[in-house]
Amino acid sequence: MLKLCLPWVHGRGAGLGNELVPWCRAFLAAQVLGARCLPPAFGLNQRNYRRHFGTSRFDWLGHRVLRAVLPHVEFTEADYLAHGGGDVTLAIKRFGEDRGLSQRSTWLLTTQGMWGGLGHIDAARDFALSTLYRSRFAAHNLVAVRHRLQPSLPVVGIHVRMGDFGEPLAPDAYRGRFNVALPPQWYRDVAWSIQEQMQGQVQFLVVSDAPADRLRGLMAGLQCVYTSDLADADCSDLLALARCDLLVCSVSSYSVWAAFLTDAPYLWYGPNLSLHDEGWGSIWGHEPGQQAPGSPTLQALVRARGGVRPAPTRAWAVPAEGAVPAAAIEQLAARSARRATDLVRYGVVPVEAA
Repeated sequence: MLKLCLPWVHGRGAGLGNELVPWCRAFLAAQVLGARCLPPAFGLNQRNYRRHFGTSRFDWLGHRVLRAVLPHVEFTEADYLAHGGGDVTLAIKRFGEDRGLSQRSTWLLTTQGMWGGLGHIDAARDFALSTLYRSRFAAHNLVAVRHRLQPSLPVVGIHVRMGDFGEPLAPDAYRGRFNVALPPQWYRDVAWSIQEQMQGQVQFLVVSDAPADRLRGLMAGLQCVYTSDLADADCSDLLALARCDLLVCSVSSYSVWAAFLTDAPYLWYGPNLSLHDEGWGSIWGHEPGQQAPGSPTLQALVRARGGVRPAPTRAWAVPAEGAVPAAAIEQLAARSARRATDLVRYGVVPVEAA
């Protein structure tokens, strides 16, 4: 008996955020269908992720052999939608029933692409966290980051993506665009807005592919911790951002994953959002799939419009000028203050008199 689920990789692969989506989908398929999940073929990936996850340089060759010799089925976006969409575990269960996979002893299921977003693989969030933490370099780097931070101050994580992205644009040109560098001044203005509203009682964890000297110039005058000197920090940087009390995102799948892996509030570059009626914005609302009836974005709009404004939120759109909403700062301050009332960390709580 040999039942395998495999995130299929084309060419030389992609960045970590892009690879994680089909990997999580394949993992969930394996749980639903009683199969074994294999990691992506990192052997040809230019970012050397095989060193992080302990895979072979020639894994891509083995995957192609498996696809050639085993009965093969592919789970596509069309299959996902045809079997109900929503929670991918339910769609995969229906897909498996239609294909009779439970009655077959040997097969290979592949899936590829970032379709479906992170909402459909929400059940794999713990898998993603554990996989990243168990990667070769993550634990060591995370301890190093922890030693650099002041335990008494809240931490704002800032993801500054520059190196392999296009040059910054005029604010109006960001609408619906992904994988473009944000204006460096925006990061600085956001950081200073937080610094002033927190009256200096805050520290910043800066994660970036930019040179350290450029980052230090950008963040001059602020209490910052950098990770640019840590080797092999792809996984640890993502986890470190997810541990922060507030996250300042770049327009990238890496930042999307950092926000997905935490329940902390986060800030998004406002000019990037697609606009909807009544003053609402979304990241992917411009895509045809999100404009179709019943899409997650349209469902969210219905719920938001039926609620009370301002709606409770953990994400804020920050304008090009970098002014951070006071409500986001209130959440940051509250997350910091609650440490004093965390009983399992020697905190205290009010007790009613007998």
